[in-house]
Amino acid sequence: MSRQTIVVLFAAVALASEARAQTSSGVQMTPDSRRYLISKDVGTERWAISFNLADRTVTGNVFKTDGSAPSFIWCRITGETPAPEPSQSSYVLDCFGADACAAAPCADESWTPIASGLTIGGDFLLPGNTQATFRGNVQPIFTARCALPACHSGVEPEEELNLEAGQAYGNIFLRLPHQHDEHFLIEPFAPSSSHLFLKILGEEEGEQMPLGGPPLSEEQVAGIRNWILEGAADN
Repeated sequence: MSRQTIVVLFAAVALASEARAQTSSGVQMTPDSRRYLISKDVGTERWAISFNLADRTVTGNVFKTDGSAPSFIWCRITGETPAPEPSQSSYVLDCFGADACAAAPCADESWTPIASGLTIGGDFLLPGNTQATFRGNVQPIFTARCALPACHSGVEPEEELNLEAGQAYGNIFLRLPHQHDEHFLIEPFAPSSSHLFLKILGEEEGEQMPLGGPPLSEEQVAGIRNWILEGAADN
């Protein structure tokens, strides 16, 4: 990979955190709620990248406006700071770049480090006007009100449902509370069909959740509802 390409890629990555107001973009979430597909103008380049929520990587193509061959970028997210306002969330990335592989096998050494510790905002990686994220809005509620001793935490949580950070998302997304139940705990885009959300509202059979405490505030309920309506991604 040429030094010039490295410099161009690095400049584009650095510019991304400063030129949000000048960029035009399109962002779409895949039907499985597992990744965001992002097409964005960054400086004089067009980025076509994917934010993979499952493995916390950002990958894709960087196209040049001069018609030269595209470059490829692969970044791993090494740190995150979620925020209640999704656009204010931040992600720390280590990024690598490569030119096209002429023929298989493609060598590992073709990938060159281009940035380390780069901070990118949620307004770059998330769809515009995102109202709520799992890590910035939903998990903090679970942590404060649900994942408590003798409730939804530990090795023997209530209803066998652990809502601790790092456990909760995989335990609720398209998961049935019991084998013969009708509704998933969380069904993307469908609050009225999400068993856990209905329990929070007190509209499902049994005790309203959180048990033994006051109901969630309107703001907290709205945060969970908006997150589900936006696809219930692990964002």
